[in-house]
Amino acid sequence: MSDSDKQGVDELAVELSQAGVVDTHFHVGPEILPRRYDVAGIAAAARPWDATLVLKNHTYPTTPLAAHARQHEGANLLGGTVLNRFVGGLSADAVVSAQSGNRAVVSGPSEDPTFVVWMPTVHAESHLASQGQPFDPRWGGCGACCQMHEGEQTDEVPVRVFDDDGQPVPELALVLEAIAEYGARLATGHLAAEEIMKLVPLALEAGVPAIILTHPHYPSVELSDDQLVELTRDSRVYIEHCLAIHTIENVPLERFEESIEATGSQQVILSTDFGQVHSNSFPEGTIRFAHAIDRMATGKLSHQELISMFTENPKRALGLAE
Repeated sequence: MSDSDKQGVDELAVELSQAGVVDTHFHVGPEILPRRYDVAGIAAAARPWDATLVLKNHTYPTTPLAAHARQHEGANLLGGTVLNRFVGGLSADAVVSAQSGNRAVVSGPSEDPTFVVWMPTVHAESHLASQGQPFDPRWGGCGACCQMHEGEQTDEVPVRVFDDDGQPVPELALVLEAIAEYGARLATGHLAAEEIMKLVPLALEAGVPAIILTHPHYPSVELSDDQLVELTRDSRVYIEHCLAIHTIENVPLERFEESIEATGSQQVILSTDFGQVHSNSFPEGTIRFAHAIDRMATGKLSHQELISMFTENPKRALGLAE
């Protein structure tokens, strides 16, 4: 390779590709809002990198899409389901449905990969209270001009995880038991910090193998660094910082860096939460995020710690490193 060729090589991108990127949070369509990719499109984007992406959709389980991609598209995609009203809300049957769609249609026994079960997102009580509506217009590429007027509220019925007294609703125990039974992973969705602080111990006690704290700096979540430190005292709990919380919610990347410094990097996952029509394609979003954190955390994070947050840490969270 000539010197000029070497100058054109993005060495960090090469390292990420070779280490095996895992993005635990990537949106796929079709959906109520437009999305950049359908399953064939995201499979084609992920395949050259041999990357693993967890497909998310707010309205239906993505496990059948991921199973199709693994069997027919040669892509390492994983699926999941979000416990919004579209799938029956906080329902163990929704977990069973996601598991049934997770299996490849092949003869003979096969080991089903893990999948992710998100707590409510667009129908979470905290989300509706902070956003005033289920779907943020910015997710579809619409700017402030078409957002709802301040104070305007919808009559959406939330999916509740805890009652007025702060006690878990009866359905929660059944959902956690189903997640544990299938070896799935729990993600906390758009629940509020105080709900997550109660949910995580219940899930660990129920035998859930791993928990992903979904974008802790999202407006409806707002987990503090002290709370993140407390929650990650258990090695089965991981923190997921998402680039979209910077690009869409305008949370400074410095906030991510401060949080990583507070908690340490070992149980931190860096994902994109992309798939919006106006967000970077894959793998450009991942590369962009890696370079931004690399510049910001120089002298605070080792190079291997940086790579691990995109690769080894999410592999451990999803049980892919075993």
